[in-house]
Amino acid sequence: MACRFLSRLSTRPIQRGCAVADTNFDQALPLALRAVQVRAGAAVAAGRVAAADREDVEQQALLGLWMALRHYDASRASLRTFLERVADKRFASLLRRRRSPVLIERLDGHRFATADGIPAAQFHVDFERVLAPLGDPDRALALLLVDHGPTEISRMLGIARSTVYARMARLRRAFLEAGYGSADSKGGSR
Repeated sequence: MACRFLSRLSTRPIQRGCAVADTNFDQALPLALRAVQVRAGAAVAAGRVAAADREDVEQQALLGLWMALRHYDASRASLRTFLERVADKRFASLLRRRRSPVLIERLDGHRFATADGIPAAQFHVDFERVLAPLGDPDRALALLLVDHGPTEISRMLGIARSTVYARMARLRRAFLEAGYGSADSKGGSR
C-alpha cells in the first residue's frame, strides 16, 4: 500500500509514493525493539540509567534508529547488523549525554593549612585585609589570579597583558608590605 504523503527521507526515486524509511521500518521494528530493549536493560543493570528512565531512553533510541533508516544500504549490511550498529552508537551517545557531572565538594567550610602552616581561614582573613585598601580593579585581579593566568585574565577583562602585569606588581608590593613573601622573590607560580 502506498503512503499518502511524500517523504524527504527517501534514498531512491519515489515510484510508489512511499519513502524508503517507511517501508524499511515495518520490517525493522521487531529488530529495532529487541536491540533497544537489550541495551536499555543492560544500562539499567549497570546502573548507568535509572529504572524509571528506561522507557525514555528506549524511545530516544528508537527515534534515532528510525531517523537512521534512511541511510540503510542493503548492499553493505543486513538490516539487523545495521540496526545493531546504530543502536550501539545511539546508546553510547545517549548515555554520554545523560551522564551526571562530577560533583566536587566545596571546601569553604573546611579548615586546611596552607603551605606555610597558616590555617586557610586565617589566610583568607589576611588576604581580605591586604586587598581592602586596594582599588576595585586590583581586588578583582587578585581574585581572578587564584584560578587563571595573566594571559587568560587579559582576555577575560579585555585589557592589555602589560596592564595585568602592572597590577600584579602592585599586588605583589601590597603583599610584601603585609609581610607575605620575601623581597627577593621574583614571582609566583603564575
